Amino acid sequence: MGISAITIENFKGIKKPIRVELKPITMLFGPNSAGKSTIIQALHYARELFERGNTNPDTTLLGGDLLDLGGFEALVNQHDKTKAIRIDFELDLQNEKLPEYRDGFEEIGTDLLDNSDSAYLLRIIPRLKNANVAVLVKWSKRLEKAYISSYSVHANGEELITIDSSSDKLQIHISKINIFNPIFFDEKIDPEDNRNLMLKYIEKSDKSGEKVTSDFWSNFDKDSYHLGDMFTAILHYTNLDNGVFGCTKPIKLLKQDSGMPYWDRNLIIDYSIWAPEEDIKFEDRLNFIRLLSSLAVGPGELVRNQLRKLCYVGPLREVPKRGHKPAKSPNEFGWANGLAAYDNLSLSDDTFVGEVNEWLGNKKRLNSGYSVGVKKYCELQADSPLMKYLKEGHALNKDDALWEELRKLPIKKRLLIRDEAKGLELEPQDIGVGISQVLPVIVASLHHKIGVVAIEQPELHIHPAFQVALGDLFIEQIREYPDLTFILETHSEHLMLRFLRRVRETWENEVSNNRNLMSEELSIYFMEQDETGIVCTPIGVDKNGDFIDRWPRGFFDERFEELY
Repeated sequence: MGISAITIENFKGIKKPIRVELKPITMLFGPNSAGKSTIIQALHYARELFERGNTNPDTTLLGGDLLDLGGFEALVNQHDKTKAIRIDFELDLQNEKLPEYRDGFEEIGTDLLDNSDSAYLLRIIPRLKNANVAVLVKWSKRLEKAYISSYSVHANGEELITIDSSSDKLQIHISKINIFNPIFFDEKIDPEDNRNLMLKYIEKSDKSGEKVTSDFWSNFDKDSYHLGDMFTAILHYTNLDNGVFGCTKPIKLLKQDSGMPYWDRNLIIDYSIWAPEEDIKFEDRLNFIRLLSSLAVGPGELVRNQLRKLCYVGPLREVPKRGHKPAKSPNEFGWANGLAAYDNLSLSDDTFVGEVNEWLGNKKRLNSGYSVGVKKYCELQADSPLMKYLKEGHALNKDDALWEELRKLPIKKRLLIRDEAKGLELEPQDIGVGISQVLPVIVASLHHKIGVVAIEQPELHIHPAFQVALGDLFIEQIREYPDLTFILETHSEHLMLRFLRRVRETWENEVSNNRNLMSEELSIYFMEQDETGIVCTPIGVDKNGDFIDRWPRGFFDERFEELY
């Protein structure tokens, strides 16, 4: 469910399209400066596009001051502003419901719409099982800034709808509706039969100069006949254009200042597109717009929602300064530098702190010898009457006048790290660098239950034993939370070897259920540079936990030591 793959083109070092399939555990390997971080940065950029319409970001919602993208000119391949950045998301919608939009129709009454003859149109929406949502970002010479040139949706593997924008953003319109997409027809009818029948009619209409009429659609099922009424009214001519079926005369979108639609609302279509001779009820037109909106806007809105759940842990995690006061509402960009981990720990209940300590201290996990604790306390001014009263040795009870002053004192929290072997309570600044680097990774992994957690160099500064234990942490989290995905940008052979070992043990029934890992849940890519730019090579794993594909540059010759 959710985003299953991303394709990137003309983004930083990526020239040719690169597709990365997102499995519950997705690993990006390769030499330094090979482009591993580029994949994660593309997700940052995509969130800026889908959430804020920001085509020219430097800082981002997730990266804060830690990640400076530098704007469109720095992001487009070879800094060539004649090129267009393309980002394409694949969505698995098997268990996902597309949004339905009713805004703007309140004065009509949705009962009228839902009970009209055209309400059947909404039954088409659940037929969408998978979708592609692609955006194209270009540079406008006229406006001297980047803009979203096009937004398109593919439905069940075939083109469905495209929205285009002129470089001055004054002309924004639906440029294509593929009326041949099988989603519009009864699922029991062979799509190829539909296509052949349409082509036969189109060939005839091209020769006679006739346009598609409702009579043509009577050759199909009842629902398609009614749908045909709508298409007939807006399709001035149906033809073939570069092999894409069902091209239309542009349909102008109103109250739109971007090639990307506005989320959470219907498309606002210029009603002049309806042929005046077509006698179609007003409510039927509105239901048709509701259908187009769900199919066109809905998948993009789901991408936006998924990107909102993205968590990014950067490659260098900071330690809070002495006297650090935890934020009451930690900023999401705080995960990038690791400080959000400490803030969330300070705000968490004992159960979550216990989960973190289980991973830190358990001998079958990290066995670090450390634990975290949250100390709760109140502060008294040295010259306050209450402090003076207590210093004089008086005991308070509820009848004392000063009791109310004590009761009103705010409870403060301070995070402490305990050295279990020495029995010492330490400030976060006093622990070793390895613990300081791994703690945010643990907290981020346990804190997030849904979406994508992207971590750069989770193995940084930590012992190999810690690295393999982190592998089990990621596995256990995806077992408990099926809608969670980890993207790991890493050089760690130890982490990889632990995953391979768990795949083999799962196949041989040698591992507990919470550490089961199947090969199809693991996505591995090797990134490197050649004369064309960044190359992304998938590395397959079989059910025995061995590589199907040969690694470039002799990576992982030591794997047998861990596996056998």
